[in-house]
Amino acid sequence: MSTLPMLEKNSYLSLVISDNNIWAHLAYTDHNANREYVLSDFTDLNPLKQRLDDDFFTKNFWYEYFDNLEKVFNWNIVDKNAYGIFSFRKFVEEGDGIAGIRIQMDENQKYFNKIFSSLRAFSNDIALRVMDDVYMRGMLEGLTQKLGYDDLLFVDLELQDFKIYRAFKDKQSGKIEISKSKITWGNEYGVIDSIKDARFKAFLASDVTSKDMLNYWSNFVLNRVVFTEDPHILDMLRAYTTAQLHSIYQDNKEKLQAIGTQGNTGIIVAGMVPLLLGKEKLLLSLTDGFEISGILDVYFDNEKRVLSYAKSYISGPASSDVVLTRKEILSCATKVLIPEVKLSRNRSKVIFNGYTDSLEGEKQDIFALSPEFTYIKLPLHRENLIIEGEFKNGAYIRNTQAKDNLSFISIPDKLRYDSMVVDARYKPIVYGPDVYSNKLKLQQWFK
Repeated sequence: MSTLPMLEKNSYLSLVISDNNIWAHLAYTDHNANREYVLSDFTDLNPLKQRLDDDFFTKNFWYEYFDNLEKVFNWNIVDKNAYGIFSFRKFVEEGDGIAGIRIQMDENQKYFNKIFSSLRAFSNDIALRVMDDVYMRGMLEGLTQKLGYDDLLFVDLELQDFKIYRAFKDKQSGKIEISKSKITWGNEYGVIDSIKDARFKAFLASDVTSKDMLNYWSNFVLNRVVFTEDPHILDMLRAYTTAQLHSIYQDNKEKLQAIGTQGNTGIIVAGMVPLLLGKEKLLLSLTDGFEISGILDVYFDNEKRVLSYAKSYISGPASSDVVLTRKEILSCATKVLIPEVKLSRNRSKVIFNGYTDSLEGEKQDIFALSPEFTYIKLPLHRENLIIEGEFKNGAYIRNTQAKDNLSFISIPDKLRYDSMVVDARYKPIVYGPDVYSNKLKLQQWFK
């Protein structure tokens, strides 16, 4: 029996250009040998922003970019002949050539027209796509159906641009409704001035003077970094993120209400903000900003693979470029549990008790105390991992049939979980009234 062409050996290159960054993903598949992987690279264009007014994006710029990508991936991608004509190498075998290339660019990317025209001049072999609302809505609707969620959000968080797309499946009609909410700052100075807002200070826990705070934040925003361990910067970024998300929520309650309580719920988080904050702090900001309760899965797409290959994944074997499975598109998930917890005079009490179990390891106990925000790393596993538990001392999950019990399975080749969170804080969550109070509360929540 003959094999479908897309299921034979294949490689495909996909780029995402957004927020002055380039994410490159080279996918290789050989489904007959049960072999697939994606190589990834990140390029920050911000150091070049002083030259972006020049005619910087030329054919030679792109040749040098792809030539450098060859070295990073150890893969032959592009050729240049004696006459200066560029061409992409046709796919021959693993490490040599690509079957095609697609570049997706955010409609709000700076110097969009310059970049677009330079790519078109560089090669007609490039499939150029614009990531506008139509593109995002189509992607999210397809993912909701493919992943089996009733409620799926795509949360893209860049310093100047917070965008939230939500796909919600109506239980009666089965129709998927798509909504969008956002906050956009025109430039870096709007982001800098935002910390003067009382809403930002309401979430802040870093005890620094107003002058020092402005200096810290200004340097961070203007000299953008992709990694920091500075506790003041991380706390200001957490407060900024929480304040922005809560502002979006307040302005769009009809679009963002009841997250986590309307059936099987998932959130895909992307952008530089989650990359900087890390999982625990970002999940706290997400939970408090959107006032989430219930149960949900959260995925961290730090490399923007979803934007690169989601539509290929949705198409499955009918894809015209490359056939990739779920594990190459989505990160490991974090199971988030946000129960209702009864206020107690006891400073801490067990509100969740359970265990993990698999064929390859010993059973391990897990638990969560109130009023803590408990982050639990699940054991590494190659076989299916079972997670079971029950809520204690009056804690329960709203709007679910099994309010007191929990059971789910981590399946390595499909839906793999690497962590879980139990938010056992008393509701409603109250910050303030001052920075010192917030500092004490965060210390208590993250014990």
